[in-house]
Amino acid sequence: MAHAFSNRVATVAAIAALFDSSRVPDERVLSGLRNDAERLDGLLEQLRQLPRRGDADLEPLMPSDSIRAALALFEHHPEYRDVCCTVIAADNVQPVRAEPSALQHALCVALAAACRVGAGRGGASGVGAAGAVVRVALSTEGDVVRIEVSADGSTGEGNANALALDAGAIDWLLARSNGRGHAYPYGCVIELPTLQASRRAR
Repeated sequence: MAHAFSNRVATVAAIAALFDSSRVPDERVLSGLRNDAERLDGLLEQLRQLPRRGDADLEPLMPSDSIRAALALFEHHPEYRDVCCTVIAADNVQPVRAEPSALQHALCVALAAACRVGAGRGGASGVGAAGAVVRVALSTEGDVVRIEVSADGSTGEGNANALALDAGAIDWLLARSNGRGHAYPYGCVIELPTLQASRRAR
Protein backbone atom coordinates (compact mmCIF):
# COMPACT_ATOMS: atom_id res chain seq x y z
CA MET A 1 0.00 0.00 0.00
CA ALA A 2 2.94 2.32 0.67
CA HIS A 3 3.99 1.91 -2.97
CA ALA A 4 0.51 2.79 -4.21
CA PHE A 5 0.34 5.93 -2.09
CA SER A 6 3.88 6.94 -3.03
CA ASN A 7 3.14 6.65 -6.76
CA ARG A 8 -0.04 8.71 -6.57
CA VAL A 9 1.44 11.39 -4.30
CA ALA A 10 4.51 11.71 -6.54
CA THR A 11 2.25 12.26 -9.55
CA VAL A 12 0.22 14.93 -7.77
CA ALA A 13 3.42 16.64 -6.58
CA ALA A 14 4.88 16.66 -10.11
CA ILE A 15 1.72 18.21 -11.55
CA ALA A 16 1.68 20.82 -8.80
CA ALA A 17 5.25 21.73 -9.73
CA LEU A 18 4.13 22.32 -13.31
CA PHE A 19 1.60 24.88 -12.07
CA ASP A 20 4.47 26.89 -10.59
CA SER A 21 5.95 27.42 -14.06
CA SER A 22 2.77 27.97 -16.05
CA ARG A 23 0.01 30.53 -15.68
CA VAL A 24 -2.39 28.51 -17.86
CA PRO A 25 -2.42 24.81 -16.89
CA ASP A 26 -2.88 22.26 -19.68
CA GLU A 27 -6.25 20.50 -19.58
CA ARG A 28 -4.45 17.13 -19.79
CA VAL A 29 -2.52 18.04 -16.66
CA LEU A 30 -5.72 18.95 -14.83
CA SER A 31 -7.33 15.69 -15.95
CA GLY A 32 -4.37 13.69 -14.66
CA LEU A 33 -4.53 15.49 -11.32
CA ARG A 34 -8.25 14.74 -10.99
CA ASN A 35 -7.75 11.07 -11.86
CA ASP A 36 -4.98 10.60 -9.30
CA ALA A 37 -6.98 12.42 -6.63
CA GLU A 38 -9.91 10.06 -7.28
CA ARG A 39 -7.63 7.01 -7.09
CA LEU A 40 -6.19 8.21 -3.78
CA ASP A 41 -9.67 8.77 -2.38
CA GLY A 42 -10.76 5.29 -3.45
CA LEU A 43 -7.66 3.68 -1.97
CA LEU A 44 -8.17 5.49 1.33
CA GLU A 45 -11.76 4.26 1.48
CA GLN A 46 -10.64 0.66 0.90
CA LEU A 47 -7.86 0.93 3.49
CA ARG A 48 -10.40 2.06 6.07
CA GLN A 49 -12.04 -1.34 5.70
CA LEU A 50 -8.91 -3.31 6.59
CA PRO A 51 -7.98 -2.65 10.25
CA ARG A 52 -9.43 -5.31 12.49
CA ARG A 53 -11.45 -3.80 15.30
CA GLY A 54 -12.11 -5.95 18.33
CA ASP A 55 -15.52 -4.37 18.84
CA ALA A 56 -16.64 -4.61 15.20
CA ASP A 57 -19.98 -6.29 14.69
CA LEU A 58 -20.50 -9.49 12.77
CA GLU A 59 -23.05 -9.00 10.04
CA PRO A 60 -24.69 -10.94 7.20
CA LEU A 61 -22.83 -10.52 3.92
CA MET A 62 -22.27 -12.18 0.58
CA PRO A 63 -18.75 -13.58 0.15
CA SER A 64 -18.71 -12.35 -3.46
CA ASP A 65 -18.95 -8.74 -2.24
CA SER A 66 -15.92 -9.23 0.01
CA ILE A 67 -13.99 -10.80 -2.86
CA ARG A 68 -14.68 -7.82 -5.11
CA ALA A 69 -13.50 -5.44 -2.39
CA ALA A 70 -10.31 -7.45 -1.75
CA LEU A 71 -9.49 -7.61 -5.47
CA ALA A 72 -10.04 -3.87 -5.83
CA LEU A 73 -7.58 -3.27 -3.01
CA PHE A 74 -5.11 -5.69 -4.57
CA GLU A 75 -5.10 -3.78 -7.86
CA HIS A 76 -3.44 -0.80 -6.15
CA HIS A 77 -0.31 -2.78 -5.24
CA PRO A 78 2.37 -2.51 -7.96
CA GLU A 79 3.47 -6.12 -7.49
CA TYR A 80 -0.01 -7.51 -8.19
CA ARG A 81 -1.15 -5.38 -11.14
CA ASP A 82 -0.20 -8.06 -13.68
CA VAL A 83 -1.92 -10.90 -11.83
CA CYS A 84 -4.69 -12.58 -13.82
CA CYS A 85 -7.50 -13.42 -11.39
CA THR A 86 -10.66 -15.36 -12.25
CA VAL A 87 -13.64 -15.64 -9.90
CA ILE A 88 -15.90 -18.68 -10.26
CA ALA A 89 -19.06 -18.78 -8.13
CA ALA A 90 -21.38 -21.76 -7.89
CA ASP A 91 -25.12 -21.14 -8.05
CA ASN A 92 -25.61 -22.25 -4.45
CA VAL A 93 -23.30 -19.75 -2.68
CA GLN A 94 -25.03 -18.63 0.53
CA PRO A 95 -24.45 -15.57 2.73
CA VAL A 96 -22.26 -15.78 5.83
CA ARG A 97 -22.07 -13.92 9.13
CA ALA A 98 -18.71 -12.19 9.48
CA GLU A 99 -16.90 -8.94 10.13
CA PRO A 100 -16.50 -7.37 6.65
CA SER A 101 -13.00 -5.96 7.20
CA ALA A 102 -11.74 -9.24 8.70
CA LEU A 103 -13.00 -11.28 5.74
CA GLN A 104 -11.48 -8.83 3.26
CA HIS A 105 -8.16 -9.02 5.13
CA ALA A 106 -8.28 -12.84 5.14
CA LEU A 107 -8.95 -12.83 1.40
CA CYS A 108 -5.96 -10.55 0.83
CA VAL A 109 -3.77 -13.02 2.75
CA ALA A 110 -5.04 -15.89 0.61
CA LEU A 111 -4.62 -13.92 -2.62
CA ALA A 112 -1.03 -13.00 -1.75
CA ALA A 113 -0.22 -16.64 -0.98
CA ALA A 114 -1.69 -17.87 -4.26
CA CYS A 115 0.15 -15.14 -6.18
CA ARG A 116 3.47 -16.23 -4.72
CA VAL A 117 2.82 -19.84 -5.72
CA GLY A 118 1.61 -18.75 -9.16
CA ALA A 119 4.71 -16.66 -9.75
CA GLY A 120 6.93 -19.66 -9.06
CA ARG A 121 8.04 -18.55 -5.59
CA GLY A 122 6.66 -21.72 -3.99
CA GLY A 123 4.53 -19.78 -1.56
CA ALA A 124 7.58 -18.45 0.27
CA SER A 125 7.40 -15.04 1.88
CA GLY A 126 8.15 -11.94 -0.15
CA VAL A 127 6.37 -10.31 -3.06
CA GLY A 128 6.99 -10.76 -6.75
CA ALA A 129 3.88 -12.01 -8.50
CA ALA A 130 4.24 -10.86 -12.10
CA GLY A 131 2.46 -13.25 -14.45
CA ALA A 132 0.68 -15.22 -11.72
CA VAL A 133 -2.65 -16.80 -12.61
CA VAL A 134 -5.03 -17.06 -9.67
CA ARG A 135 -8.48 -18.60 -9.37
CA VAL A 136 -11.05 -17.82 -6.67
CA ALA A 137 -13.81 -20.44 -6.45
CA LEU A 138 -16.88 -20.08 -4.22
CA SER A 139 -19.25 -22.86 -3.28
CA THR A 140 -21.48 -24.06 -0.45
CA GLU A 141 -21.08 -27.57 0.91
CA GLY A 142 -23.69 -28.38 3.51
CA ASP A 143 -23.47 -25.70 6.21
CA VAL A 144 -20.10 -24.37 5.03
CA VAL A 145 -19.18 -21.75 2.44
CA ARG A 146 -15.82 -22.54 0.82
CA ILE A 147 -13.61 -19.93 -0.82
CA GLU A 148 -10.72 -21.61 -2.61
CA VAL A 149 -7.94 -19.22 -3.62
CA SER A 150 -5.34 -20.99 -5.71
CA ALA A 151 -2.68 -20.71 -8.38
CA ASP A 152 -3.23 -22.66 -11.57
CA GLY A 153 -0.55 -25.21 -10.66
CA SER A 154 1.67 -24.61 -13.68
CA THR A 155 4.59 -23.51 -11.49
CA GLY A 156 4.38 -26.47 -9.11
CA GLU A 157 3.26 -26.83 -5.52
CA GLY A 158 3.77 -24.18 -2.87
CA ASN A 159 5.94 -24.29 0.23
CA ALA A 160 3.89 -26.12 2.87
CA ASN A 161 5.35 -24.23 5.83
CA ALA A 162 4.79 -20.79 4.31
CA LEU A 163 1.23 -21.65 3.30
CA ALA A 164 0.53 -23.01 6.79
CA LEU A 165 1.46 -19.59 8.20
CA ASP A 166 -0.99 -17.95 5.80
CA ALA A 167 -3.72 -20.37 6.91
CA GLY A 168 -2.94 -19.56 10.55
CA ALA A 169 -3.33 -15.83 9.88
CA ILE A 170 -6.72 -16.52 8.26
CA ASP A 171 -7.77 -18.57 11.31
CA TRP A 172 -6.97 -15.61 13.57
CA LEU A 173 -8.74 -13.06 11.39
CA LEU A 174 -11.93 -15.14 11.17
CA ALA A 175 -11.98 -16.56 14.70
CA ARG A 176 -15.01 -14.49 15.79
CA SER A 177 -17.09 -15.81 12.90
CA ASN A 178 -15.88 -19.42 13.37
CA GLY A 179 -14.06 -19.30 10.07
CA ARG A 180 -11.07 -21.45 9.24
CA GLY A 181 -8.12 -21.28 6.89
CA HIS A 182 -6.58 -24.39 5.34
CA ALA A 183 -3.36 -24.63 3.34
CA TYR A 184 -3.16 -26.89 0.34
CA PRO A 185 -0.52 -27.29 -2.41
CA TYR A 186 -1.62 -24.38 -4.59
CA GLY A 187 -2.94 -21.84 -2.10
CA CYS A 188 -5.47 -21.55 0.74
CA VAL A 189 -9.08 -22.48 1.37
CA ILE A 190 -11.29 -20.29 3.57
CA GLU A 191 -14.29 -21.93 5.22
CA LEU A 192 -17.12 -20.08 6.96
CA PRO A 193 -20.43 -21.31 8.39
CA THR A 194 -23.43 -20.25 6.36
CA LEU A 195 -25.62 -17.52 7.82
CA GLN A 196 -28.28 -20.09 8.72
CA ALA A 197 -25.74 -22.32 10.46
CA SER A 198 -24.40 -19.35 12.43
CA ARG A 199 -27.88 -18.43 13.60
CA ARG A 200 -28.59 -21.99 14.75
CA ALA A 201 -25.35 -22.04 16.74
CA ARG A 202 -26.11 -18.82 18.64
